[in-house]
Amino acid sequence: MAHPILYEDWSDYDNRKIKESKNISKFSCDDRWEVEYLADKLKKHYPQKSRQLILEAISKCCHKSDAPHSREIFVECVTSNM
Repeated sequence: MAHPILYEDWSDYDNRKIKESKNISKFSCDDRWEVEYLADKLKKHYPQKSRQLILEAISKCCHKSDAPHSREIFVECVTSNM
C-alpha cells in the first residue's frame, strides 16, 4: 500500500516540474527544492523526527539507486530509512 503522503496534494510540486519541463512522476535528488519539498511533507507526517534525520534518509535513498527515482518508490525508501 502506498504511503499516505502520496495521496496528498502535490500540485505545487507537479506544476513546478511541468514548468521546468521535467517528469512529474520522478523525484530528482539534484534539485534542492525537490529535496526541501519532500522533507517538508515528511515533517508534517513525522513531527517527532528531526529535519536532519529526514534529510539523511533522503540522501541515503538518493545514493541507493540510479536517478531518476519513481516518486512512489522513493518515498517508500525514505520512510523505511527514517
